[in-house]
Amino acid sequence: MSLDANQRFVRSAWVLLLFQLAAAAVAVGVTAWATFRVRPLLAEKKRLEVEVQERQKQLAVVRGAQEKAQTEYTEAKHQLDGVRAELKGAREATPALIEGINAFHRKQYQLAITRYDEALRLNPGDAYIYNLKSYSQFKAGDLTGAIATMSKSLEIDPTYDWGYFDLARYQCASGAGADAVATLRAALTKRELSVKKLAPVFLSEDGEFRRLCSGVLPQMRALLDK
Repeated sequence: MSLDANQRFVRSAWVLLLFQLAAAAVAVGVTAWATFRVRPLLAEKKRLEVEVQERQKQLAVVRGAQEKAQTEYTEAKHQLDGVRAELKGAREATPALIEGINAFHRKQYQLAITRYDEALRLNPGDAYIYNLKSYSQFKAGDLTGAIATMSKSLEIDPTYDWGYFDLARYQCASGAGADAVATLRAALTKRELSVKKLAPVFLSEDGEFRRLCSGVLPQMRALLDK
């Protein structure tokens, strides 16, 4: 290769090298510019993502509150409808109920039971009517019916403390003293304070209860004294 050719080759190599260096410098500059421009965009993107997540959480809370409010409204409406139905039933059952009470005081127990059944058809959720019916059945000699009816009364309203003693009365009358003791034990489990407060009325003052349950009175007193 001649001297001129060598010189041209060297110049070309330098030109190519300078071009590559310039291209690299441009690339670095472009990258730096892009980084400078993109970094705020990435930060904004991150901020927006956080904001979206926060809005989603707030929306979930609002939706939860709406669902809860809707559920509470539905339950309240259902309860109100139930109360209205009970009031309507109680109002319609009152004449038959009064007739049943009057018949009981005249010792017309079968007639009283019939009237109480009429009242229960109109107001089937009234534990008090079941209690009244059970005592008429007891007086009429239907001990099995009295026990079943009083049990139904307590199923409807377990807070009716008087009913536990009436059920025990019927069980004693039927010869099931052990069942009567079990009834009081169950009553104490559910309603200890109020049952103990009411107990003297039956175990000390109610002559009929004491006579019928005389065989198990010591066991009942032992339960109540614990």
